[in-house]
Amino acid sequence: MKEKPKEKLNQTPEPPVDEETNGSDKNPETEPPIDTSIQHQFNELKRDYLNDRSNSINRLLVFICIVLVFFTIAIPIVTGIAAYLVYEKFESIQSQMLIHVNEASKQATEAEKHANQAAQYLKEIKEHQTELKVIISKLTSKDFSNPNKVEIFKTTIEDIQKNPVLSLEDKAIIEAYRLQNAGEIPEAIEKWRSIANTAKGVNDDFVARAFFSIGYLHSEQNENDQALSAFDQAIELMPDFADAYTGRGIVKSALGNAEEAIADHDEAIRLKPDFAEAYINRGTAKRALKKYEEAIADFDEAIHLNPNSASAYTHRGVSKNALGKSQEAIADHDEAIRLNPNFVEAYINRGAAKRELGQMSEAEKDMQKALQLAQEQEEKPKVDGE
Repeated sequence: MKEKPKEKLNQTPEPPVDEETNGSDKNPETEPPIDTSIQHQFNELKRDYLNDRSNSINRLLVFICIVLVFFTIAIPIVTGIAAYLVYEKFESIQSQMLIHVNEASKQATEAEKHANQAAQYLKEIKEHQTELKVIISKLTSKDFSNPNKVEIFKTTIEDIQKNPVLSLEDKAIIEAYRLQNAGEIPEAIEKWRSIANTAKGVNDDFVARAFFSIGYLHSEQNENDQALSAFDQAIELMPDFADAYTGRGIVKSALGNAEEAIADHDEAIRLKPDFAEAYINRGTAKRALKKYEEAIADFDEAIHLNPNSASAYTHRGVSKNALGKSQEAIADHDEAIRLNPNFVEAYINRGAAKRELGQMSEAEKDMQKALQLAQEQEEKPKVDGE
C-alpha cells in the first residue's frame, strides 16, 4: 500500500466550499494565499492596539474613579467648609443684627420714655396754663396790693401776657396790676372799669370782681363815696361775695357808720366763717363804738384763724391799751413787730402804750422808728384808735 505524500507545511489549504454552491455549475474565484509573516505582524498590531485601547480604558476608568472619589469625598468636604464659613458669616451677621436690634430697642425705649416725659410735661404745662387762667380770672386789685401772696407773680408780667390760653380780659387784668404796681391808680381804676364794661351781661361774677377792684382802689385813696358805690355794685352782682361785704364795711367805718359796718362784717363772716380779715375789721368797728371786750374777742378769733397776722396783734394791743392794759398791749405790739419788722402802725401803737406807762424815752424811740419806716415806704402812717 502506497503512502500518501505529506502535505507541504507552507501549502495553503483550500477555502471551504459554500454548501449552497456545492455541486453547482459555478466556479468561484479562489482567494490568494496570505503570507504568515504579514499575518503575524497583523496579529501583533492588533494585540498592541487592543493593549493600548485597554490601557486607555483603564486610565479613563482610573480618572473616572478619581473624579468620582473627588466628588464623593472632596465636594462634601468643600461643601462642609463652605457651609461652615457661611454659617460663621451668618452667625456674625445674626450677632450684629441682634446688637443693632437691641440698640434699636433701647433707643425705641428711650424715645418712648422721652415721648412719655414730653407728654407729661405738656400735660403739666396745659394744666398750669388752665390753673393760671382760673387764678387770673379771680384776681382783684386787693390781691395785687400784696403780690407775694399770689403765686402767679413768680412769673414776669410779660411772660404771663404771652400765655396763649389767656383771654383779652385776663390780659387786661394783668395790665391793671402793672398800672397799680406802678402807682398809676387812676389808670388802673379805668382799666378795671373797662374790664367790667367788656364782661357785662356775660359773666356777672367777673364783673363783680372788677367793681370790687374799683372799690378797693378808691378806698385806698380815701375816695370813700366812689368806693361805696363800687362795692354796692359788686354785691348786687354777686350776693355771696364775702370780700365785697367786708370791703364795704371798712368804707362805712371810715364814713362813721360803725353799726352798718358791723352788719357788713357779720354777713362776710356768715358767708366765710374762716375769714380772719373780717374778724379784724369787725373788731375795729366795735372798738370805734368802745366795745373793747367784744373787739378783743374778734381779734382773738382772727389770731386763732391766722397766727401770723401782725395786724390782728396790733389791733388787739390798741384795744387792750384802751382798757388800761398797756403792758399786755405792748406785748401784742412786740409780736406784731416780730412778725412784720416794717409795720409802721405797730411801732406807733407800741409807742402810745409805752407813753401810757410813762416810758417816754422808749416811746420816742418807737415814734422815731415809725417815722423812719414811713419815709422809707413813702406813706403816711396811720394811728389806730385816733
